[in-house]
Amino acid sequence: MLVSTNDAFFAVRDIRIRPRGKVIAEAKAYDAGSEANSEDCDYIPGPPCGSNAHDGENSSEGYVHVHAGIHGIADLNPAMHDWRNPVAKITIRPIY
Repeated sequence: MLVSTNDAFFAVRDIRIRPRGKVIAEAKAYDAGSEANSEDCDYIPGPPCGSNAHDGENSSEGYVHVHAGIHGIADLNPAMHDWRNPVAKITIRPIY
């Protein structure tokens, strides 16, 4: 899960693995759709909000989609906590 969110995660899809060498893929942030994106620290378990979060009201989207980021509608400042895709770089290489 991404920090400063209640249900964002990153993932890569459709990666073709090579038998030799490495593959580098950029991962997008997705919204799990399991909780409303309130940006309220009462519902965010990670920094900068702390660890005493609890589940939010169930007004979620109900489906996985590309995350829209932080908009500043509650406790989070988008200038400090927002992101743009991609959010991670994944390197895949053989270990044998």
